[in-house]
Amino acid sequence: MEINKDSDLMALHRAIVEAKFSEEPKDGTIPYSEILANLSNQIFDNIIKTLKEQNEPEQAEHWASIRGLDSEWVGFENIKKRIKETEVWIDLSEKEKVDLIKIICAPFQPNKEQVSELLVCNNET
Repeated sequence: MEINKDSDLMALHRAIVEAKFSEEPKDGTIPYSEILANLSNQIFDNIIKTLKEQNEPEQAEHWASIRGLDSEWVGFENIKKRIKETEVWIDLSEKEKVDLIKIICAPFQPNKEQVSELLVCNNET
């Protein structure tokens, strides 16, 4: 399936973000889905690509700039909440935890400081 219409891509992006980062998700497995994380990353990439192809460089640059995870965004707190709810967290290696963080955060990309913060947030009491 190939979707290149920017309004459709943006609608899919909004639907995924709502499902992944809502305060009370209707399906608790969605934030942990690797396939959904990959799809959301592809959609984000396609939004940027489509905007560039449509000669919308400022919009493409804006989308590229919001790819980084914003620590002030309410979704960041929901990411922490998901990590704290991850029962197997203690059994994961650091690499597995980082991989899971990337899945939970997708399509947004946490920086090194945010990854460090998220790695220890399940250790808090």
